[in-house]
Amino acid sequence: MDIYKLLRSYLEGSIRQRALKSSWTYKIIKQAVAAQKRHYPWQASHRLLLHTIDQAAAAFLQKGPVVWHNVFFPTEILYGLGAIPFAPEAAAVVATGLGIAGRVLQRAEGDWLSSEACTFHRLAHGCDREGYFPPPAAVVCSSHLCDTAPQSLAATAAYHGVPFYLLDVPHRQDDAALEYVARQLKRITFSLVEALNLDWNGDRFQKALVNSNAARERLLAVNRLRQQRPACIRGEEAHSFIYLILACFGAPGTVEVYEELLTELNRRYREQRRAVPEEKARLLWLHLRPYYPNAIFQILEQEAGAVVVGEEMNYVYWEPLDPERPFYSLARKVLSHHGLGPVTRRIEAILAMADNYQASGVIHFAHWGCRQSTAGLRLLQDALRERDIPFLNLEGDCVDQSKYAPGAVRTRLEGFLEMLL
Repeated sequence: MDIYKLLRSYLEGSIRQRALKSSWTYKIIKQAVAAQKRHYPWQASHRLLLHTIDQAAAAFLQKGPVVWHNVFFPTEILYGLGAIPFAPEAAAVVATGLGIAGRVLQRAEGDWLSSEACTFHRLAHGCDREGYFPPPAAVVCSSHLCDTAPQSLAATAAYHGVPFYLLDVPHRQDDAALEYVARQLKRITFSLVEALNLDWNGDRFQKALVNSNAARERLLAVNRLRQQRPACIRGEEAHSFIYLILACFGAPGTVEVYEELLTELNRRYREQRRAVPEEKARLLWLHLRPYYPNAIFQILEQEAGAVVVGEEMNYVYWEPLDPERPFYSLARKVLSHHGLGPVTRRIEAILAMADNYQASGVIHFAHWGCRQSTAGLRLLQDALRERDIPFLNLEGDCVDQSKYAPGAVRTRLEGFLEMLL
């Protein structure tokens, strides 16, 4: 079943806003997805989709205060407060699948958003102004790893006339930085409690950190399984679970999805059910992938047998959280990201991933407008060359299909595969 085709049937023309705000839309979609359970090759993917539908329904039906956040803000705080998190960058991916990206990007251009800015945020801006996103009650954002997010989300908060809270993250990782970030997280948390008239519940807040730790442990176990030979899940299949690490840590549903995935992976490894008939190469994928129809993973995995065995975005970079000291441990998580600070931190993390996953090649997808990901690629390429690991920087756009050139992409992939194999 094509979930996007089903969604498009409810979002045509002038009824789109009413459809998004109708409980019947989500009931029908969820029933349709539930009825197709046995057709999903991974039951964890089916559970993830149902979990995502529930999250969307809670946001669009305004079942509580909706708080917009960027994908690097610690969502444990929002789940711990009982708010409804909404990540516009992640929702932009859905807009791409619905086929409305071209129209809403034109709206963003008409509002004078620079084409140099990240397409995720331009797409989110257009979706919001066209009525495809639920209005926020507040907006939170962290400053690290993305230059566009603070400006984009501050503009959104101003447009809707709601509070905006910025988490200012320094580029160092010393005790002073830890104290500085922890104080901000605490202030933002209790400012949200006051501004949104929330009931503070310490047990619920600690439970969100417990859920986060449980999800972390299961993701670590999943990653350890994927480091084994042969690969039993293709990168194209595994990539959808990145959504959890970007927008869902702290939710009990995240633990359930990872538990299901771990169970299925364990069974497939015991049964030696290979991801591809013959595994000829093992690849590490850096940054994100294009979310519109494309042939990249088909060329790599199904045609060439070069399996993407690990993704940078699924990398667990932080230590377990301490529910007794929530703000300090969340501050430590924020500061632990390997993309923060000197580029050598990211390079060291990627080299460790390449070793752990026994990667014979590395592909970086250079999303248009994402400076933090593409800066320093020459240094990364040099470091991989010293290890004799082939590297491909594939330029493109994750959500704007007009920037995708199938012939040129195939030529570059086939040249890389020829060198690799």
